[in-house]
Parts: sequence; C-alpha cells; structure tokens
Amino acid sequence: MLTLKFENNNKNKKKVNFKVIATGVVAITLIGIVGMSIGRSGGSNPLGTNVGMTAISTIGSSINSGFTFIKSGFENVINFQKNAKKAESLEKENSKLQQEVIDLQNKLDDVQSLQSLKTALNFVDEKYVAKTLSAKVVSKNDGNWYSSFVVSAGSKDGVKKDSLVMNGNGLVGIVYEVSENYCKVISLLDTKSSVSFKLAKNSEFKGIITYGENIDEKTDYRDNGLLQGYMFDSNYDVLPGDVVTTSGLGIFPEGIVIGKVGKVIEDKNNSLKYVIVKPNVDFKNIDDVVIVEPRNIN
Repeated sequence: MLTLKFENNNKNKKKVNFKVIATGVVAITLIGIVGMSIGRSGGSNPLGTNVGMTAISTIGSSINSGFTFIKSGFENVINFQKNAKKAESLEKENSKLQQEVIDLQNKLDDVQSLQSLKTALNFVDEKYVAKTLSAKVVSKNDGNWYSSFVVSAGSKDGVKKDSLVMNGNGLVGIVYEVSENYCKVISLLDTKSSVSFKLAKNSEFKGIITYGENIDEKTDYRDNGLLQGYMFDSNYDVLPGDVVTTSGLGIFPEGIVIGKVGKVIEDKNNSLKYVIVKPNVDFKNIDDVVIVEPRNIN
C-alpha cells in the first residue's frame, strides 16, 4: 500500500511540473506579444527599437544574405565558365582572322610584284621581254644598303652572268655570279658596278656612273645611298633635277631609268664635270626583281 501511494505522488508531481512549465511558456509568450505591441504603438520602450524585432530582423537578414551569397557564388562560377568558353572561341576566331590577313597581304604582295614586273618591262625593248624572269631577294650584304644580294633564280632558270636586274622603279644592277638555283647581284652602289648613262633631255649628253674615285673628300656619297659619276664632256649642260637613263652603250639597253641629278661638281683643273645622282630605286628596300638576259654585243 505504501508503494502505491509513492507512485501516485510521483505521477502527481510530474503533472504539476508539466502544468507549471506550460503555464510559464504561455505567460512569457503573452508578455512578449504585449511588449511588442506596446513598443510599436506607444514608442515609450526604454530600449528604443524593439529588441525582439531587431534580433529577428537581424537573423532574417543574415540568413537572406547567406542565401544571396551562395546564389551569387554559383552564378559567378557559371558565368566564369561561360566567359572562359567565349574567350577561347574569340581567341580561335582572332587567330583565324590574323591568318586571313596574312594570306591577303601575301596575295597583295604578289599583285604588287606582278605590277612591278609589268612596269619594269616597260623600260626595255620588246625584243627583250621574252627573255625576262622575275625573282625574289633571299639574302643581302651587311649594312643598310643593298650593294649586293642573292636572288632565287639561277642557271637552270636561264640566268646568265651580266644579266640586267631591274624593279618597278628602274635599274638595280647586274648579275655578278650564277649558280644552278641562285645568282648574286651587285647593285649600282657596288664599287665594281658601272653603267653608261645619258640625260633624258638630250641623248647626246652622256656619262658614266662609277665609284672609281672619291670626288669629294668631305662627303662619301655612296654611304648616303647616292650614285656618282662624270660626264664625258665637261661642256655638257647638266643641271640638278635632270633625269638620267641608260645610254644604250655596253650591255644595258637604252632608256632604263637610273635617277635624277642631285648635284653637279666641276673640276676645272682636270676639265671634268662630276654628277651626284639620286637613284630611283630604294636601295634600302628591294624584294622583287626582274632579270633580263644581257645583250649580245660581240
């Protein structure tokens, strides 16, 4: 009997404790609700902004920021992958366009080369046209000026020693050595080169381009890319600006443009009239040339 009473007492205590706890929770909840209502309506809350609402709002904002950060992170990863693929695609497209530009430039160079060939052929008589070929410069001498260089044509192409070399601007020089696949050219700037010329204004006024001697101790005209020579007769009327062409004497056909007279120097002691000629050909830039078989003057 005593045991039963003890168990009943325990059950009663548990019921009482549960009721007390439940009552306390309800009371606290009601107090909280009343407090929030008073804080919103009366504005007399000593803490100012309601602490409960602030805490709830802060927690909500933090959770929302967390979700926003995670969402933004996923979007950044996805956008990075998309941008990486776009960058790779653009890089491939850029490489393709660069190659197309190179191909177009090569075609343009070929067209210009053909145009240069056509212009150069206008300098020679028609009977020499069938004995011409075009070639590209593959190497040159040291220094700024093309005084000697190698072109991509040789004996198997019909090139002969002393063949005439031109480009679209005028006379370049002559073939000096020939191998099977290549030949060496010396330009008018080379000391071994010489060519007879005449003035376009009067074919009787002739002379020769040569570097046999330095006509001015103060200036080395060859180092400045200029040609020098002298008139066969010191009485010839030659002036700066006069056009100089091949005279037809020797291996060079008549009428090929050489350049213009830039300066006239008279040596009265030796009865000589020297000329400094600015060449039409740019001897700093020679890419394509026309090779013409030399005349047979035997």
